[in-house]
Amino acid sequence: MKRLLLLLGLITFCAVAYAQTPVVQNCGTVEQDAINRLKYPQMGTQDDFENALRRKIVEMDVLRKAGRTEATIITIPIIVHVIHTGEAVGTGLNISQAQIQSQIDVLNEDYRRKAGTPGENDNPVGADIGVEFCLSPVDEDGNPMAEPGIDRVRGANTTWTKNQIEGTLKPQTIWNPNLFFNVWTVKFGGTDANLLGYAQFPDQSGLAGLNDIGGPSSTDGVVVQYSSFGSIDKGSFPVMVAAAPYNHGRTLSHEAGHWLGLRHIWGDGPCASDFVDDTPTQHTENRGCPTSKLSCDGVNVEMPQNYMDYSDDACMDIFTQGQKARILAVLEISPRRKQLVTANICSTSASAPPVASFTSDKQNVLRGGEVSFTDLSSNFPTGWSWTFEGGDPSSSNLQNPHVKYPNPGVFKVTLTSSNSKGSSNTLTVDAYITVSEEGLCSTVTNFKDTYTPSVLKLKDFVADSIGYLTGHNNVGTKAMSEFFANAQGYSYISSVNIKFGKVYSTAEDATVTVTVWNARGVQNGPGSIIEQKTVLLKQIQDDVAAGRATSVSFDRETPVFSKPYHVGVELTYEGDTLAVESSANGEATNSTSWVKNVHDTWTPFAIARGANIAMNISPVVGMNPSVQVSASKVFVNPGETVVLNAHGASIFTWNSSDNTIQNISGPQITVRPVETTTYETAGSGLELCNAKVSTTIFVREGAIAGMYETNNEDVTVYPNPGTNSLNVRFVNAYRGDVQVQVRSILNQAVRSTSINKSEDLFESNIDTSALGSGVYIVAIKIGDSCSYVKWIKN
Repeated sequence: MKRLLLLLGLITFCAVAYAQTPVVQNCGTVEQDAINRLKYPQMGTQDDFENALRRKIVEMDVLRKAGRTEATIITIPIIVHVIHTGEAVGTGLNISQAQIQSQIDVLNEDYRRKAGTPGENDNPVGADIGVEFCLSPVDEDGNPMAEPGIDRVRGANTTWTKNQIEGTLKPQTIWNPNLFFNVWTVKFGGTDANLLGYAQFPDQSGLAGLNDIGGPSSTDGVVVQYSSFGSIDKGSFPVMVAAAPYNHGRTLSHEAGHWLGLRHIWGDGPCASDFVDDTPTQHTENRGCPTSKLSCDGVNVEMPQNYMDYSDDACMDIFTQGQKARILAVLEISPRRKQLVTANICSTSASAPPVASFTSDKQNVLRGGEVSFTDLSSNFPTGWSWTFEGGDPSSSNLQNPHVKYPNPGVFKVTLTSSNSKGSSNTLTVDAYITVSEEGLCSTVTNFKDTYTPSVLKLKDFVADSIGYLTGHNNVGTKAMSEFFANAQGYSYISSVNIKFGKVYSTAEDATVTVTVWNARGVQNGPGSIIEQKTVLLKQIQDDVAAGRATSVSFDRETPVFSKPYHVGVELTYEGDTLAVESSANGEATNSTSWVKNVHDTWTPFAIARGANIAMNISPVVGMNPSVQVSASKVFVNPGETVVLNAHGASIFTWNSSDNTIQNISGPQITVRPVETTTYETAGSGLELCNAKVSTTIFVREGAIAGMYETNNEDVTVYPNPGTNSLNVRFVNAYRGDVQVQVRSILNQAVRSTSINKSEDLFESNIDTSALGSGVYIVAIKIGDSCSYVKWIKN
């Protein structure tokens, strides 16, 4: 069991004010959930969750009405992590077993609508949820616990903020959330000192990333203020110091409701929906215990007695039939919630052989990809025998193995688990893993080989217009994008190849912006920007002249989280002209190309212009990282300093087209190109999709930055270009020391000499045989003045 503390996870939290005289109650569940879904797009949208839940509720209702279901009591095992600072049990933060048991009693009264308890009600829509909670009789290894369901942890802090809890406390103390409902008791502090508790919504997905440490599984559970945990109705507890109205144990009843998928009864907005039909539509949260406040329809009365309101503890006494249906649906579709129920830990410790069961972080995998398997067998197995058809390894005795699949196909997985009572059934799941033809690294495009490369005029689609359909025009097109469904589930984009058909620039430093958007806009249109890269039109001009696509490498590995995305170009209107190559009209019929008009509205080209096209845009995608390089500048004066930073690998080697950089190692280099130069970066040390990337720095015509020619010397360096030696010559009246240095393009002295000048003619020969080919600067200091001359070695 883990005891010390680290890391940031995923939460949705509900916070209720805590004070001697409570005035404010705060809850950020929905707001935080929205933030989480942006941070972890693998979760899908809240609409995805609600749609899946709605379908399951309808399905369960049909079965119930057909008499094909029977009422059963679901029992959920709880592990309470009591976070203390070394106090004796029953004092301070180290709350007593009796106080903890009083909280479990309240949960069961509320969720079972028990007669003769504060959880009883006679409301016709009131429901016995059919869910009970037990303090787990066994630990993670199946051993009996001296204090059932209680894990006492001496923490590093006296008080805790949400960030500390999510980033440090939870990930290092959580028990397997597939087997236990994790609850933490803490003393909140800092900016969160007023909290009573918060919860994490259930996840409806089994997608990769959501079952890994650092994702939602490492933070799954509920956190409650230690002094509001339990009920004064059940006894006198020394640390039950919370004043009314938060001392009857309803904080956990409320937060467990969130953990089981319930929303606030007022829908977190004025007269908003909580997605439950039999709860009244409320204007906002209730405080205290109003009895006759009318709901938004002006006819029915609000329901402050509902556990998902903000009413006083003593007022709460109802879950509705609609809320019950929602909870039971969550227990069917949320992977960890469902498995936690089927594990049946509350019954006893291992008293029978296991029943084999398992899950994995993915079932569809790219060729060469890895699958992480998790054993979910009941009755605490101590031995495992796996076989993986098509896998590497093909068998394993580990509890939670990791398996690679090098070849495409559809493969079965087999598990037999065992404990001291015997072996389980042999569980074989046919066609469990599907491995696609696509590898871990690929280039994707909607532009088929059979399409006709075209640069379409807008006038052929919009009367009296000028310019290009997929570029600058007189109707002010702001951007174009290409939609990629990402059916293979690739995680990253490292770069993109865009074939431009037309380009004209009015300025040497004119640029265009290449952008990656998520596909969360209307009807899968472009949504939020994920990444952008500024590209010189000068580069595009060179590529168009050479008939090649423009390769745009992003500064970082751009995450798309296995979800659909868009890649395209944003336009500004400063006299430049640019057009992306597309297919001929009518060749593409999937409406993958989108356009953003002058009013910032995105629409498929097929609708906006009646054009059935695909643009020649090809993202370079993968599951593994690639070498990425960022440049401090891409268009500079001669000799101007540019810093290049590499990412994605652990070892980097640099070379340049002008040979001034040769096999230099390190993640960063500083260069001073005097002519347009391409720097090649090679990475190693990790399994990479793209191990090499090219970065071109364009250099203006002109004098070398930071250097100047003297007015009183006519310095000659010859031969130029040269080979194994160079000569420096000038004539003037100066007498004294002359210093000559040969400096690399990185401004490092590679040859130096000092010679006394005693006559008008100065001439010196410098051996350069040990220098590599490339561009150098010869610096000559004559008294207080300097001359700089570019010298090239062949």
